[in-house]
Amino acid sequence: MSYKEVLKKKSDIAPQRSVTQLHITSYKIFGDIVRPIYPKLSHLKTTITNSMLGVPFEVYVCTMLFVSIVAGAIGSVLAFIGTQISGALSIQVSVIFTVGFGFGVFGLTFGVLYAVPSFMVKLRAQKLADELPHFIGFMSTLASSGQTLEGIFKIIAAEDSQEEIVRDARYVVRNIEIFGMDLIGAIKDLREKTPNGAYLEFLDGAISTFHSGGSLKEFFNATSKVQLEEKKINVKKSIDTLGVVSEIYTVLLIVFPLLTIIMLSVMSIMTTSLMGFDLPTLISLITFGILPLCGILMLIMMDSMIPKR
Repeated sequence: MSYKEVLKKKSDIAPQRSVTQLHITSYKIFGDIVRPIYPKLSHLKTTITNSMLGVPFEVYVCTMLFVSIVAGAIGSVLAFIGTQISGALSIQVSVIFTVGFGFGVFGLTFGVLYAVPSFMVKLRAQKLADELPHFIGFMSTLASSGQTLEGIFKIIAAEDSQEEIVRDARYVVRNIEIFGMDLIGAIKDLREKTPNGAYLEFLDGAISTFHSGGSLKEFFNATSKVQLEEKKINVKKSIDTLGVVSEIYTVLLIVFPLLTIIMLSVMSIMTTSLMGFDLPTLISLITFGILPLCGILMLIMMDSMIPKR
């Protein structure tokens, strides 16, 4: 199946991240201005590459600067308007506060945008680690049926899915079909955009096996067994961790509320307030405020610990 056929089959899938008009405008404005600082952000360049963000490093840096300046300017205007409406500060103090607040918003926005690619790399690495045991088993089956390495990537690329390994397979097929790369060149190009981990080792192993003329079937079978064993160990660790979390849940959301309500009920006989709150209000706050919030936080924490596959 050619890459054009894959694209036709995938026309109903949402497009991947790419350059937008915001990126283009930012690069036109700041492209030449920020050129001297590119070498100082080499770590960010590697991170953007590994995240498969779909935006060139130079363009992303310009976008960071443009968005941060706009956010800082908007923050300054809002801060100035707020201080003038309240009338709490004089004009001179308001201007100083506004400038400081604008720089603060600028720095915060720039820092958040700087951290976004790192977060995306970690998310991509986690997805690849979760998907790898399942896809290696699939690849092993395809190799056992006589498929070549290129054929395996094309079959995976045709999957009706937006999983990371499927996207990577489409990237490899695109390099071969559109850019005319050979198979190893296309995989090496993908390797340069892959974070450290088992998936990177898998790509290295596939390249070495192909180069040496080894058996892809044996390579996939051996790697599949190793990955499945590691998956079992990780699942066991997750179960043990969830056992600890269940104990915390019992203490935090069952035992603690009961003891607190009993204690406050007994205290209401001797006093009507505690820490400035009357006891009925405090009981209501615990029942309808603190407990639901703790429950939501516990659910989020447990959901992050449970393997998605």
